[in-house]
Amino acid sequence: MRLMCVVLLLALMQSAGAQQQSSKITLRCQGTSRLMVTSGAELEFAPVTNLSIIVSGDDQTVSFLDTVSFLDNAVPITMVTPLLVGFSSQYANGRPTISSRIDRLTKSVEIDWMHENVGDSTHWELTCRPARLVEVR
Repeated sequence: MRLMCVVLLLALMQSAGAQQQSSKITLRCQGTSRLMVTSGAELEFAPVTNLSIIVSGDDQTVSFLDTVSFLDNAVPITMVTPLLVGFSSQYANGRPTISSRIDRLTKSVEIDWMHENVGDSTHWELTCRPARLVEVR
């Protein structure tokens, strides 16, 4: 697993023009989702299951495969450190603002989905495992 993290780190740190190989890593994730509501309200947790998060070193993007119908395109990676990969997007065309980070050491992922209607905004806490590393030459 450490080898996959090193390969991903190297792929993400190279500029697009300098990359000579394509790399993606797919994370399989499980966890919980909760509405982010005003303080004092009872929090309800909903399961998040069978979520795939695809991190693309070539495109410098993160995308999702599941039933999240409002997100049908990739989210740009905004930060890469030895321990974290951050990605975010701004509210546009009815899609929520996304603010997230992947902890490369623990494979934990936190995602905030901020909607125009604040009552629809959610916070996801996920535990992920690498599914596969694909290299195309």
